[in-house]
Amino acid sequence: MSDPAKSKRLIRDAAVWTMAMVALTGAISQFVSGTEMTLGIALGALVGWANLWMLSAALGTVLRNPEQYRPRGRRTWVLPGVLLLKWPFILLALVGILWYMPARPEGVAIGALLALLGASIASIRANRGPANRGSNAQT
Repeated sequence: MSDPAKSKRLIRDAAVWTMAMVALTGAISQFVSGTEMTLGIALGALVGWANLWMLSAALGTVLRNPEQYRPRGRRTWVLPGVLLLKWPFILLALVGILWYMPARPEGVAIGALLALLGASIASIRANRGPANRGSNAQT
């Protein structure tokens, strides 16, 4: 998926699916476990989605201009800095959420998993070909 328009649509669809699942899960958790769990789910989903967005931006940059990240005469690739530098920011965000906010850790984990699930659903829906839409038959 090197087409920038398709990539943007996929990220937008992943955000929509993530928000829908977070809203549903947050509403249920508000009644079952309270505000701390709901806050954890929302913030975990935000961090998870930000992680996916940064990964998408970095890989989109590499796919648009691959020769920039491949040294001449070598078979290896040089990763863009954002792929390596995003991890400290993600970890700092998680530490800040878990240390300074009343969010529950299991809520943060559930939220991050919902972001992955939202991205997975959006990706599966985007990759369904016209021949497979509306058909459950396998060949």
